Amino acid sequence: MPRVTSGSSLPKFFLRAISVPAGVLVVCLWLAAPIASRAASLVVDAADVVAESDSGDDLATLKGIFQGAHAPHDFASLAPIGRPLADLKMKRMRILHADVYSDLDAAGNFVPSPPGTWDNLTSQIDWAVQNGLSLHVPLALHMPASFAAYGPGESWPQAIVDRYKSYARQLVGYVVKRAFDGGAASVTFEVSNELDVADETPLHYQEWLAWFAQCGTSCSAAANPVVLGHLPLGPWGRALWWIDPATYDLAYPEIWGTGGYPFPGDLRRLTRNVAPMQKIYGDAVADVLADQPLMANYPGRTIAVAGPAFAGNSFRSAEDPATRVERSTLEEQFIALMFDPGAADGKFNVPALNYVSFHYYGDFRNGWDGPTTSLRYVAGRLREKLAAVGRDAVGLFVSEWGPRADETTDINYSHKGAAWVAAFLAEAVASKIALGSYLQYTDAVGQAVTGSIGIASLVHKLDGVYHPKPPANVFQMIAMMSGVRRPVSGLSESNPDIGAIASSDANSAGVLVFNYNPDFSDTAQDFTVELRRLPFAGREVTVERYLIDARTSNLQAFLTLPSHPSPDLQRVERFTAQVDPMGVLTLPVRTLGLGVSLWRVIE
Repeated sequence: MPRVTSGSSLPKFFLRAISVPAGVLVVCLWLAAPIASRAASLVVDAADVVAESDSGDDLATLKGIFQGAHAPHDFASLAPIGRPLADLKMKRMRILHADVYSDLDAAGNFVPSPPGTWDNLTSQIDWAVQNGLSLHVPLALHMPASFAAYGPGESWPQAIVDRYKSYARQLVGYVVKRAFDGGAASVTFEVSNELDVADETPLHYQEWLAWFAQCGTSCSAAANPVVLGHLPLGPWGRALWWIDPATYDLAYPEIWGTGGYPFPGDLRRLTRNVAPMQKIYGDAVADVLADQPLMANYPGRTIAVAGPAFAGNSFRSAEDPATRVERSTLEEQFIALMFDPGAADGKFNVPALNYVSFHYYGDFRNGWDGPTTSLRYVAGRLREKLAAVGRDAVGLFVSEWGPRADETTDINYSHKGAAWVAAFLAEAVASKIALGSYLQYTDAVGQAVTGSIGIASLVHKLDGVYHPKPPANVFQMIAMMSGVRRPVSGLSESNPDIGAIASSDANSAGVLVFNYNPDFSDTAQDFTVELRRLPFAGREVTVERYLIDARTSNLQAFLTLPSHPSPDLQRVERFTAQVDPMGVLTLPVRTLGLGVSLWRVIE
């Protein structure tokens, strides 16, 4: 679990610098560690404030982007990971699929799970609040079991639609009451989860194609013995369960045509599944908020609504490749359906939508599939659309994110992932992201004593012991920073690999420096940090440095190097220094490969 341990330290002649003038100290440092000709010289103004976020508090926003994650699925003990929760100052838990078994009984009363079965919803709510966490609850991905007999949602008679609306209202009320009674500060509901790519192909589609491949071009679709179908309705079944499959054709060539299967990017996913669900649950939340006898019990608690939690595939074709003319994405059309009275005659307009949510993995700088999938481009387009419908106050929520969705690489558990998350957080704040949720807390499922290490999780479970992954160590670094964000000069577009985030308050300062590039090449770079206008001018301070690189604070190094260096966040230096009378402190030149370094200055 993330914890700080001391590593190597400076040579002894650096440990006390109180009686040495600042200029002489700098000379000594130059002699000990020569500066490369292209060293990055970073200057922090501790008396100025930088605010790129809409909140005006960049440091709080930075923390809010990583201080949520998906629930641990280590049900043997519901993951005893209290220490990383504290070290990272986590605030929220996402409980995707928690409502999978929720339903109404024969009398129309809500039940979180059938009698005699594991109560997934209640157990996860209780674990979260017992650990001081608020709730982030995706909804509507699964049809409740008792509704499966009625067929797909859009074929229901009004009485069954009303029954489902009652279910939604009771589900929302149950979560709110259980969470707030347990002490949660907030509940954020989200509708739903990656429905832009869910049920992407018909059941047995690969076998259907394989038959054509072996049969040859003379074969007809009618002769294909493989029967295409759909996942069943109900728990763990079809995600696009509101759409009636009787209204489109599964037969070739209509699978990808206008009358065929609702492929990714198909507007029918919105108007016939996503938007109806968002409307039902938006109304349900509005009903709960309007329930004064209920809400009077919870003064100061907040409830928010987010959606649509798309994977973002439609941004791959957000511009015409030849003309660069913009094409409307599924996300932008969703925003119109939610807020524009002229879109679908306003029938899907919602009473409240606090966040437009989406998921993000991969190369945020250049785009995971071209420039229209970069984080800044995606966020910019969404904000423009919100402004166009008069909803500038709606925030952007990256409700699932991590370095890589691909679990076959080492990025999620090495210094590569650490560099990525540090740079991603800086880019996210600059892109006006308001909130976030890292993929998940642990990589273990059920009774597993060892987790799947390639997953983007905060900790890895190895033989029953939890170890932090390098991204979690970055989050711990940022959690140690306090005060407000300060501007850093000396960053250069000609050297985009070096970035920095700085903050300070009346008693401390922190400067996080990262070396990141999308290719993950481990090219070491020298850097210096000078802090100016510190509030403790002329005083003695303690200086600490923490490091994540190829050999330090790195789970991959712990697993592969013969010395098995600790994967916990390492403090590699600690010494005292004197801030000069003008409030200036120049820190020693250091070399950073692919990774992250944090200087802390404490009065």
